[in-house]
Amino acid sequence: MTTSSIKRRRSPHDARASNDGDGLDSDSNENNENSSGRSSSSVSVLANNSVNLSKRDSEEDSWASKGYSYINPFVHRIQIDNHIEVAKIYVLTVLLLPIRVVGCVLSLLSAWMLAYIGLYGMSMEDIQARPLSGWRKNVQYFAARAMRLLYVSGSFHFIKFKGIPATPKEAPILVVAPHSSYVDSILVVSGSPPSIVAKRETADIPLLGRIINYAQPIYVQREDPNSRQNTIRNIRERARSTEDWPQVVIFAEGTCTNRTALIKFKPGAFYPGVPVQPVILRYPNKFDTFTWTWDGPGVLRLLWLTMTQFYNRCEIEYLPVYTPSPAEVADANLYANNVRKVMANALEVPTSDYSFEDVIIMSRAREMKIPFPGDIVEIEHTLDSLDLLESKRDTQLCEKYLSLSNTDNLDIITFAELMQIDLTNTHLHKLFALLDHRGKGTVSLKSFLLCSLFCKFKNSDIITFLRALIKLYSKSTQQIDRDSFTRLLRHAGSKLNEQKAQTLFYALDTAHVGHVSFDMFAQYSEKQHNYKFLYHKSEHIRRNKSNVVKATVIAN
Repeated sequence: MTTSSIKRRRSPHDARASNDGDGLDSDSNENNENSSGRSSSSVSVLANNSVNLSKRDSEEDSWASKGYSYINPFVHRIQIDNHIEVAKIYVLTVLLLPIRVVGCVLSLLSAWMLAYIGLYGMSMEDIQARPLSGWRKNVQYFAARAMRLLYVSGSFHFIKFKGIPATPKEAPILVVAPHSSYVDSILVVSGSPPSIVAKRETADIPLLGRIINYAQPIYVQREDPNSRQNTIRNIRERARSTEDWPQVVIFAEGTCTNRTALIKFKPGAFYPGVPVQPVILRYPNKFDTFTWTWDGPGVLRLLWLTMTQFYNRCEIEYLPVYTPSPAEVADANLYANNVRKVMANALEVPTSDYSFEDVIIMSRAREMKIPFPGDIVEIEHTLDSLDLLESKRDTQLCEKYLSLSNTDNLDIITFAELMQIDLTNTHLHKLFALLDHRGKGTVSLKSFLLCSLFCKFKNSDIITFLRALIKLYSKSTQQIDRDSFTRLLRHAGSKLNEQKAQTLFYALDTAHVGHVSFDMFAQYSEKQHNYKFLYHKSEHIRRNKSNVVKATVIAN
C-alpha cells in the first residue's frame, strides 16, 4: 500500500501540553465522569455558534508531510459547525431530550420489573446451573423488547440486519467488533437475548444487575486466580450441553476504539476452541456522537449529543460461522488473529497491533503527567527502532539538562546532534514529528526525556522513575528545593498532588534549611504506608521488547 499524503490523527490533549515539556496541564479532565479513565475533549459553544469538540492544532504534522502516519484507535473527536445543526441540538435539548429521558427511565423500569418476575424464586446458583425455559423464557423475550424500547427512546429507531444469525449449537460464541460505545449493547436486545461475560460485581448494580442476571451471564470472579480457566470451562460446558443455553456475546477487543482499525483481539473468546460467529457493528450516521474512547468526549456529553438527534441508525451484520482448524484450536492467539482478519476485511478497515494493554500504558502516562500520552506507545516503538530504549543517551542528557540552553526549541538538526543519530534516519524524523505536536519545526528536550524515561522505566516502581528524573528539576540530588521537589513529584501519579507534595517536603525539611535530598525522601516514604504505591512495580503493563506496538500504516 502507498503511504503518501496520509493524515495524522492527533489528540488535542497533546496540543495542551505545556511549552516547557513539563507534562500535561494539571487540571483534571471531565472524563473522570466515566470509569475507564478516558481523557476528555471540551464541548463548548463558541461565539460563531458552533459545537466544537476538536480543538486540534492541525490535521497534519511534519511527520505526515513526509508520507508516514499511523492510526490511533483510541482518539475520537466530534466537529459540528453547521449553524442549523447547532440550533437543532439546542432546540431538541429543550423539546425532545426530556421526553427521551422519561422514555428511557420507563423502559428500564419495565425491563427490571419483567426481570424481577422472570427470576422470581431463582437463586444465583439456579441462574448459572440451567437455561431458562417455559414461562420464564417467554417473559425474558418481553424484557428484551422493553430494553429495545430504551434504545428507541434514546434515538436508535432503526436497526438494519445483514447475514443469517447462527443457532447456539452452530456457534456458541458471538465475537463482536468493533467495540466503540455503550450503544454496542443494542446487539444484546435486538434478537434472542444472548449471555454476556461480566464481572461478578455487575450483578449488584441497581436495576441493571437484575436485568443482566436475566440474560444468564458467565460471571468472572476477579479475586479468583482460576477465574479465566473457570470461564473457559463454563463456555465449553454450555457449548457442549444438550440443553438450550443462549449464545455468549464477547467484545473481543476488550476496550472501546474509534472503529478506524481492529486492535488485537483478546484470546478469551477463542480458548474454548469452539466455532464462533463474527458479528460486525456499523453506525452509518451523519455525526458520530456515541463513540466512547480513551481520549474523547465524556459519556454525558455523548448521551446529550446522541439524544438530541432526530434519529440514529445501527447496522448489525452476521458473518458466516468460523470453524477453527486443529492449529487454531491449539493456539487461541492464532484463532483470534484469523477471525480478526475476516472481520477487518468485511469492515474494510486495517488491523492494528494496538491492544487493550496499550490503553493501560497510555492511562499510566497521563496519570504521571507525561507529555503526549495518546502517542506514548508509538513513541516507545520509535525509540525502540532507534535503539534508544537500551541506550544511555537519554539518561546522560538528563544529567546535564539544566546546564544546556535553548532546550525548549530544538530544531531537527540540533536534536539529531544531541541524540547522535544520522539526520537522514527515517525513524528520527518520525520521532521528531511525534514530539513536534504544534508542527512548528521544534521540539522540547524535556518532553523527549520525560517520554523516553517513562518508556524505559514503565515497568519499574515509581521511586526508581523519579530518581531518574531528578536532574530535570534539580542540579543536585542532595539539595532539592521545594519548587523542584513539587515539580518532580507531579510525575508520581494522582496520589501525590501539589498540596501533598509540599506537605511531604515540610515533613522532610525538619531543619528548615529550604531543601531536602532524594535519599531522605526515599527512606521516609519507604516506611510510610501512604507512600507504599511508590514501590509497587507495574506488572500489569509488562511487555516483551518484541511486543512493542508497531501501529498499522495505511493509505487514504
